[in-house]
Amino acid sequence: MTSLPKHEKFHEGSQQGIKIYGWTITTNKSPISNSREIEKVQKEVSIPLPEMFFGNNSLKLTNDYGILFEFSPLDALKMVDATAEGGEKVKVAYSEEWKKKSAKNHEHIKDVIKPYDWTYTTSYSGTLKGSVDDQVFEKATDRIDMEKLRKIEDILFYDEIDLFEDELADNGTAILNVKIRVMPSGFYILQRFFLRVDEVLFRLNDTRVYHEFGTEYLQMEYSSREEQYNKIKAVSIYKFLKHLKHLFLTFLFYLENT
Repeated sequence: MTSLPKHEKFHEGSQQGIKIYGWTITTNKSPISNSREIEKVQKEVSIPLPEMFFGNNSLKLTNDYGILFEFSPLDALKMVDATAEGGEKVKVAYSEEWKKKSAKNHEHIKDVIKPYDWTYTTSYSGTLKGSVDDQVFEKATDRIDMEKLRKIEDILFYDEIDLFEDELADNGTAILNVKIRVMPSGFYILQRFFLRVDEVLFRLNDTRVYHEFGTEYLQMEYSSREEQYNKIKAVSIYKFLKHLKHLFLTFLFYLENT
């Protein structure tokens, strides 16, 4: 049996985390921001806050050399397009789908034509607040080794933190959250912005961060994907029917052999 590396877990109030190999990883999970907190945040951003804004939630990574890397809901919100053009992006890019949806629900849909990106789409990929010798993330050809991450390891620490969520005036949903898992070999972070605009589109903006203990760098990858709502819906229905067919054939085989 392989011995686990020396580590220390901690949990105090809304914070919990782990200390390992010179790193301190801290998550903070609190209720939705109250009116006083929302009023304070609203002074820093020019768009209305999402319906569920977890302003006190965060994921922070620090190490003995001065690195401070954080995932913050406020910093993520600051990267939402606050211009009038931002409010038209989905409408223009998916004009045909938008027209169909608008025709079905004209009174409701006009509520979400707003002078900012009402989908709360953000390309936020974390905030580097402290570094060694003013280092920053640099472009690289190396990719995160996903095969290595698929290997079975002990999970020394895991957490999932909600940053914000909005139901887009009952026209879909926008969610930003971040997950972290710490293994004996390193830690892996996935921040995901998920968007669904009913009858129009799905969108995923993913930020992945990986550190292998013993190395001197963090790896970060950002990707953005989107597809028309009906195409995703068709694929989902096809997979469901295929699964249903498999269950039916399995049931027939069982009947024939009993």
